[in-house]
Amino acid sequence: MKLLKTSLVIIALVVIASLSWYGSYKSDMKKLEDDLRTYLTAEKGIDGNTIISITARRSKMPMYPVVVKFKDNPQEYIYNFTDEWIQLTPNPNE
Repeated sequence: MKLLKTSLVIIALVVIASLSWYGSYKSDMKKLEDDLRTYLTAEKGIDGNTIISITARRSKMPMYPVVVKFKDNPQEYIYNFTDEWIQLTPNPNE
């Protein structure tokens, strides 16, 4: 009986830790998306209505790329934030 209670407590702790990590991850991704939307509209002067979607995700390199799609251009624009927002693709210097 003691083993069963201990197992249930451990399982409950693992589930709670997993749910809290997932909630934190989703919150971080939402913050990146909102920050990029603010950067594009306020600093770059892009109309918010031309943005179809902004999606943050986790990857190997860069760690948290944020993908933007615009109405007038089907190409994906990938941004990364370190100290400032940097457009990775397509290359803005070309």
